[in-house]
Amino acid sequence: MDLKSFVPDRVSTPAKLFLFATLLNGFANGIFNVIGQLYLTSLGFDSAALGTIFMMNPIGAALLTIPAGVLADRYGKRKVMLSGFALAGLAMILFLTGRSIEIFMTAFLFMGLGNASFVVLTPLYASFFDKDDMDRAFGLNGFLNIITLSLGSLMGFVPPMLVARHGFSLSYSYWTMIAVAVGFFTIQMPFYLMSLRGVVEPENKMGFALNLRSKGVVAKFCFIAVLSNIGFGVFFSLFPFYVNQKFGIQSDALGTLFFISNFVSAGSNAISPIFSKKLGTLKAVAATIGLATPFYLMIPLAPNFTWLSAFYILRRGFATIADPLIGSLFMRLLHEEEKATANSIRMMALWSGNIGAPWLGGKLMEHASLDLPAYLGAGLYPILASSYYLLLRNEKEVEHAIAA
Repeated sequence: MDLKSFVPDRVSTPAKLFLFATLLNGFANGIFNVIGQLYLTSLGFDSAALGTIFMMNPIGAALLTIPAGVLADRYGKRKVMLSGFALAGLAMILFLTGRSIEIFMTAFLFMGLGNASFVVLTPLYASFFDKDDMDRAFGLNGFLNIITLSLGSLMGFVPPMLVARHGFSLSYSYWTMIAVAVGFFTIQMPFYLMSLRGVVEPENKMGFALNLRSKGVVAKFCFIAVLSNIGFGVFFSLFPFYVNQKFGIQSDALGTLFFISNFVSAGSNAISPIFSKKLGTLKAVAATIGLATPFYLMIPLAPNFTWLSAFYILRRGFATIADPLIGSLFMRLLHEEEKATANSIRMMALWSGNIGAPWLGGKLMEHASLDLPAYLGAGLYPILASSYYLLLRNEKEVEHAIAA
């Protein structure tokens, strides 16, 4: 196997620090993705309550994402990142100590506010590579993140063991694993900060004002981002709840599914540069999202958890090929001085699309049927695939300098 097909020619020390932080982040998220909703369900929250709680994350992110991006471009990424870590830390404390819906809503609001500041991460990582290495760089980052996401998902086996062997309540066993995830979230922070040593921060402080030369590109990506997050979030934001209610699945089986699907996704990230090289980045994005569509549609038709798992893995495998290519393409279409601002606007669109999606999915599951959100989300995927190609086919890439 030729590693040059997957790994950038040059990976600097700051890039390596960033990638190590990515590994820690992936493991923590792997735990939380499996355990988080089941923990809240064990406390007695229904689908409508879960939708309301999870809606607060994108609301918080949408409030601060654009200001965070503008401030990062004007005054430096380090200050913005530090404020984000502080807000995320407060969110974690509230989540670990909360029991009421109001506390959990507040925790997810602060989580969203903290996530807004992490809009600097994509342009920061992009600054370590030239445009010829960008697809491979984002593929590598996604591959490493998903590998550790997979390993974190296996922690879903731990709560049943704690219940059976050590007499833990189901709720407390979930809480224990969330506390472990918080530990990994905390450890990642200094590595992200150390990766900033290779970045030249801005000296010309222009004040709080938007400075976009690529307004058309940003507007198109924002439209696509809203569509994408509605199509995904209306169903998959409540996926653990869905399989728990439909098939009685607990954290061990769900962790196994996430482990396998994450490994498939890691492979998809790794091979995404090959698809890009053969088809071109934009065609590869549109084609792989289109290929994921029928498997999304088959998930609510699955007669049992085994078939559902097969459809889930196939959908994610195809869709994940597109993920690193989308970030790479966006960065290549932007001028260096506008990247954090432009990415903040795109991220605000992503968060905005996800504000109503969990709420809508929760309401549909409670008052209509568990399956209806899946049909709705799958119906939006062909529109999403077409939008990428039709809107972006005439956009030109920009030359970039590389950070030390």
